[in-house]
Amino acid sequence: MSNPFKKMLPKEKVSPVVKQKVLVDATMIKQTLDIANLYVLKYPKTLTNFFINLK
Repeated sequence: MSNPFKKMLPKEKVSPVVKQKVLVDATMIKQTLDIANLYVLKYPKTLTNFFINLK
């Protein structure tokens, strides 16, 4: 995977604060997709058992 910061500003340095915020956002998106994959695609009945009362 190439470094997107080098593509945006090839001769400029990105602020460490901005870089950290982008990395945190990317990590949050990855974790959200992992949770969605786990509960919706692999174990769909988990949602039914936890959130929908079938009694």
